[in-house]
Amino acid sequence: MAQLATLKLVRIAFAENLEYTLGARDLLEGVSLELRHGDRLALVGANGSGKTTLMRLLMGELQPARGRVHRPEGVHLELLPQDPQYSPGETVESVLQRGFARVQAMEAELARLEVNLADPSTYHRWEELHQRFEAIGGYQQRSRYQAVLKGLFLEGREQEKTSVLSGGETRRLALGALLLSGSDALLLDEPTNHLDLEMTDWLVSFLQSYGGATVTVSHDRQFLDRVTGRVAWLRRGRLRLYEGNYSAFRRERATQEEQEAREYANWLKEKERREGILEQAQRWAHSSAKHARRMHSLEARMEQFLEETVQPPEADDPTVRIRFPVARPVSAERVLEGWELQKSLGGRVLFNLPSLLVRGGERIAIIGPNGAGKTTLLKVLLGLLPSDHPSGRVKTGPGVRVGYYDQKLSGIGSNLIAPPLPTGTAGGGSWGVGADPELTLFETLYRLLGEKAHAALGGWMFPYEAQFKQVKNLSGGERARLALLSLSLQQASLLVLDEPTNHLDLETVEALEQALLAYPGTLLLVSHDLFFLDQLATRTWHLADGQFADYPAPPSEYLKRRKARVAPSKAEARGSRLEGQTPDSRAVSKVKGRWHLEREKERLEAQIAELEVQLQTLHARAVQPGLHHREYAQIAEEQQSLEARLSQAFEQWAEVSGQLERQ
Repeated sequence: MAQLATLKLVRIAFAENLEYTLGARDLLEGVSLELRHGDRLALVGANGSGKTTLMRLLMGELQPARGRVHRPEGVHLELLPQDPQYSPGETVESVLQRGFARVQAMEAELARLEVNLADPSTYHRWEELHQRFEAIGGYQQRSRYQAVLKGLFLEGREQEKTSVLSGGETRRLALGALLLSGSDALLLDEPTNHLDLEMTDWLVSFLQSYGGATVTVSHDRQFLDRVTGRVAWLRRGRLRLYEGNYSAFRRERATQEEQEAREYANWLKEKERREGILEQAQRWAHSSAKHARRMHSLEARMEQFLEETVQPPEADDPTVRIRFPVARPVSAERVLEGWELQKSLGGRVLFNLPSLLVRGGERIAIIGPNGAGKTTLLKVLLGLLPSDHPSGRVKTGPGVRVGYYDQKLSGIGSNLIAPPLPTGTAGGGSWGVGADPELTLFETLYRLLGEKAHAALGGWMFPYEAQFKQVKNLSGGERARLALLSLSLQQASLLVLDEPTNHLDLETVEALEQALLAYPGTLLLVSHDLFFLDQLATRTWHLADGQFADYPAPPSEYLKRRKARVAPSKAEARGSRLEGQTPDSRAVSKVKGRWHLEREKERLEAQIAELEVQLQTLHARAVQPGLHHREYAQIAEEQQSLEARLSQAFEQWAEVSGQLERQ
């Protein structure tokens, strides 16, 4: 939702010359950053570069070795925890409503200050507090609460104890509490983990309506592009700022790197030319005084040239060297087949597939909402779960080796290295060799690779000292890299990857993407990272509400076509309930003639223009001096109504435009 008035850019936090040391390593060196209301910042950098540390410094959870973080009095920041913990007896409702007390305290302070607005200093405090109150959605706190319940699929579960929630639900609850925290800045550390595509779309809309600042760390490039407008790149202890979203940052960096390389190459070429001339002058210097003077002149000019040296381009940060070799080429056209694949959960049908076929070389994305059964389908196809149908069976083609990446990283511990699924079976055999979580990384890999274990771990960004950590003590990112490393050793011709990008930084996600693009085998991919899927998939399976769809294109194309099909039926179902519609406009989906559609489009465009004028008038009222708190509340209600009507008109316009395009 747009703000009522253009906010003065109220400063939320200012970090100045921060230095922070972790062990023997200087993690941050002279980092400065300013946050103001309305900032949309993406914080990017490799794992271990200090992104989470910087956010914790902004929060005040950590103290810098040097420098300072200034936060104005009363300003509040909230950080999304990676592993949220709740007190015994807490419910979904009590966790989500924690931030209500902060919002109510701000509202009470506004009412107290209104009594004496004639005093300039009081009015200044009231105006700044009111801007903050508006920015965090104070007037819409109750409606935002309902929106969070629906958007994160927690509606109807308000009285459930937090102790009964799954790991993904616990994380979504923490995200909901953050969004309702009444904070001036939201520090979002991987907010899309455990969100499906629908929830991610909702989160994008919510953040776009939030007036405070956001700092986002995410491996989802499409999400970053949609919710950020500035990039802070943390590299080797330094922070560089770039205008634009993540894609713009990558383009600018590529341009800068090309320019730096070109300038350095030109400088080297010129240096070589001057050295040749000087060398020749030195050979002739003894022959005459004139040549000697020329040599001295050239030497002076060479010294001046070298003082203005061009620095060589910075070496790229080391990245994970990912490869998925295949043991031998597989000629089988039918790589994986299944018959009578059925599965239900609590009386709800997840899928019922008479047959399913994966052909050699296919790259299939499996999408759908959380709980639709995507992981269950994979496990049934792999023979790790039985089909509910007594005739259900699966088999792999001749010579096919299967590698499986489990999103829960259960491969770390009892199932670290998985042998291939036996050919022609419904999943017999063991899926693990019993890796001991008490062993170190090196000990685990030494059993498989011998002395090559050090080099393999180094290639996957495990420094020498980290190779002696016990498997059970690995971080989420380390566990994910170890699972992918173990997968690469299997030389599988069919890779089945369930949420492989979770816990990875952007650089590793991009390295994984390039490795999978070069992979010659067959892919089955489950992910909520639409950008990642679109780069890799050529076929889409969609699971939702027990229905299965198979589409021969990447997910974005499938979703776009599905949305175009669903939109007209939704519009017809709304019918006369839509506010402000005339009988003619309600019947628009039944109108076949192009002339009628064009007239309807013109009418809707005029309606949209009128509603936008009304919103502008309302915004002008909001910035008038002397308005009381109650008047702002009334304006907020009018704005909400107008924006709902405007959104509705845009939907109708899109439907009519779609019909015209199809004609």
